[in-house]
Amino acid sequence: MKKFLIGVRSKWWYDETKPEESIRFIKECGLEAIDYGINSLFDATFDDINLTSFFDKSLEELYAYYKPLKDALKKYDVVISQMHGIFQIYYPGEDAKNDYLTEVTEKMIAVCKYMDCPAIVIHPWSGPNIHKAEEKQRNMEMYGRLIPAAKKYGVTVCLENLNQKYGFEYYEGGCADAYEACEYIDQLNAKAGEEVFGFCLDTGHIKITGRNLYQFITTLGNRIKLLHIHDNDGITDCHMLPYTQVDRAGTKLSTDWEMFIKGIREIGYEGAISFESSRGIRIPPLELRKAVLRFLVEIGKYFRNRFEE
Repeated sequence: MKKFLIGVRSKWWYDETKPEESIRFIKECGLEAIDYGINSLFDATFDDINLTSFFDKSLEELYAYYKPLKDALKKYDVVISQMHGIFQIYYPGEDAKNDYLTEVTEKMIAVCKYMDCPAIVIHPWSGPNIHKAEEKQRNMEMYGRLIPAAKKYGVTVCLENLNQKYGFEYYEGGCADAYEACEYIDQLNAKAGEEVFGFCLDTGHIKITGRNLYQFITTLGNRIKLLHIHDNDGITDCHMLPYTQVDRAGTKLSTDWEMFIKGIREIGYEGAISFESSRGIRIPPLELRKAVLRFLVEIGKYFRNRFEE
């Protein structure tokens, strides 16, 4: 896969029933890659009581379902640079549910391989008022169960820095601290005996949790395999386009994108420039969606030029 492909999350524009039309549309906008939300189909079909979903199909049936998308990607020279797995695959005390979600995630990893996608994002588990030692123990167990599938299919499982919201308040979720994230990834890879875990850097979540973007990037270094690029005002995780948010005083940009560029360049990142600015794409009228995506491509080109300086 070429480095610095410009991509976008599939949410709000991808139609599961029309894969070729969807990929043609994104190609017309100038995009080269997509962050495919394989979790969306799961969310739409998951029966939380009976533990059933679309992904109860065999791998052969799943491959057949995804073949039209695979063919469309090849036809229009677009790739899936990454996938987003189920948002939460661990629930304390719900063993049957956890087993089921792990099995589904293993199938999603197999689909990644089939679709020539190198990595999938699996969120760390966290909750309010949970001691960090307990949080780490549960997460190590959760991710540890995915090691056989990740090794079998050669797909990198990426952790992500999270914020969590309860009511109107945000707090730091799993891997919100860069040193904690390094510890997770290094220990999991040691457990696996090879590099099967990496990191997905989420710029918006860093802003919400008040962390230093440049320091976060350079601390993780080459552990960063994927990007979720989006912007917010530091108050609400609103997933907007870069350069569209300002600070409370309205005098400067909310996110220091110069430090983002500097950090990404310094660590030698070569993955996709993938935007998760989903609400920024959805909010304008439908008639403007193509124009918004084309503007996003221009931002991607700007980032790519700066990364290659």
